Amino acid sequence: MSELEKLRVVAGYEFLKHIRRKRLYVIFGLTLAAELAVLIGMPTLMDGYPNSVRVMAAMLSIGPSLATIGAVFFAGDAIAGEFESKTGYILFTNPIRRITLIAGKYLACCAAVILLVIFGYVIVSISLAVIYGEVPIETAKSFGLCLLFAGSVLSVTFFFSSLSKGSMGATVITLLCIMVIFPIIDSVLMMANKPHWFMLSTAGDSVATVYGGYEIFLEGVVPTGGMDGMLPFELSTPNIGLMVLAMVIYLVAGLALSFLISRRRQLA
Repeated sequence: MSELEKLRVVAGYEFLKHIRRKRLYVIFGLTLAAELAVLIGMPTLMDGYPNSVRVMAAMLSIGPSLATIGAVFFAGDAIAGEFESKTGYILFTNPIRRITLIAGKYLACCAAVILLVIFGYVIVSISLAVIYGEVPIETAKSFGLCLLFAGSVLSVTFFFSSLSKGSMGATVITLLCIMVIFPIIDSVLMMANKPHWFMLSTAGDSVATVYGGYEIFLEGVVPTGGMDGMLPFELSTPNIGLMVLAMVIYLVAGLALSFLISRRRQLA
């Protein structure tokens, strides 16, 4: 059996594992809940939906963004789990290269997250079509950026999973980095008026800012002109191209490092 055939078998088996796990359907439910919260909360709290379809699309992008965070729960135990549960003694001693095994796991995680992102954007598209009678072309761009962000999150999670002794540790560390540490650094750089496009948290914002920057997103939560004088710093949206470059770097570097570390890591 060739390495390509082995990769297909590993990816298929791992994908079936994700389909059978409850966590996939929990994240489906969270994504739906996030979208319903926007669809119900916006007209209730803001006396109707925004006039601009792009503002509403940016607000609804919260759901697909949440789906990408779900990637952490799929990938947290991808590598660390094999060492923690000692199943690596069976898998790693079989005639299959570790790089093939890890690549198969990564592809399976990608497939599961793609399902989540598609689910989120189906809701976004249907909602916009029903409310406004149109779906802006930026929605397709947002979809592509969301998939790239998900791949980057997966790679970072695989990197921490290759270092961690347990799957829980890899999951918690990745969540802390993406949802706490990176945003804090991002905010400090933004207040200091320094470039912050290279932060993964900023790159994730591109899913919403592609519709017109931070300003159009804030229109959904702040009345027109309400932000004037409220911020002690200039709010500027990084270039989308630079954010794409940052996500590609995280994706490639994280996956490459996870391959390298896993190949050298000992089972005992």
